[in-house]
Amino acid sequence: MKIFISVDMEGIACATHSDHVKMEGPAYVAAQRWMTAEVNAAIDGAIEAGADSFVVADGHGLMRNLLPDELHEDALLVLGTPRPLLQMEGIDDSFDLAFFIGYHARAGDAIGVMAHTHVGKIVYELYLNGQPVTEAAFNGAVAGHFGVPVGLVAGDDALLAEVAVTHPWAERAVTKWAIGPTAARNLTPKAAQKTIRHAAKRAVERAGEMTAAKLDSPIEFRAHFLKALQAQLVSDIPGVERFDSRSVRYIGADMVEITKIWRLMINAGLSGFAV
Repeated sequence: MKIFISVDMEGIACATHSDHVKMEGPAYVAAQRWMTAEVNAAIDGAIEAGADSFVVADGHGLMRNLLPDELHEDALLVLGTPRPLLQMEGIDDSFDLAFFIGYHARAGDAIGVMAHTHVGKIVYELYLNGQPVTEAAFNGAVAGHFGVPVGLVAGDDALLAEVAVTHPWAERAVTKWAIGPTAARNLTPKAAQKTIRHAAKRAVERAGEMTAAKLDSPIEFRAHFLKALQAQLVSDIPGVERFDSRSVRYIGADMVEITKIWRLMINAGLSGFAV
């Protein structure tokens, strides 16, 4: 039983403010420990149910936040950026399940803690085949391309309400209950780790009930940016069509192609951020 684990930071227990997720200061250092411990809890729970192989992809910011010295020794760790599959780098069709730890609600959610979609400072909303997506739904479609079901999602209750619709079979571990974008009623880190461990164990035990969310080809991807300049810069990428002042679309054969084009869009959009 082989598990792929993609890890973000905004959804971990007790992370409630940007100080926790920016790479500086004591709040960030504490959040690194909480983040790593939540991953370890997921691995421990999966091992209890018989899983024996793990790849962990750090998916937050510059994608080098997890503490290798404290990570479970049975895991292989994907660190750093750039990488073709972003938060899903390392996945392939050899995995049985995907776990998403520390995930958060999508941009525009009314109360989701630090809610955003991939790169909050340039993009407002992403769509796949006409449906707005969270990072969990986007990455779940990447997993689905390889035939891998999403077995567990851990984060705040605002995210998990969406996951209940997009991936109703997946185990859901609530780490906190959103009060607003920078406030939540949190489990303590140890309580969150216990919740995640139990959910991971159940996910592996229920692996046969899980469904891979594979999108039919072709796939329409739409990105809505915060500034018209960002959409203008992104529209220079071959195959990308600008259809209003701040929005573009791209038609791709599969989610691997879509993800690689989205990475190019991020790079182009960030180049216009400071202008």
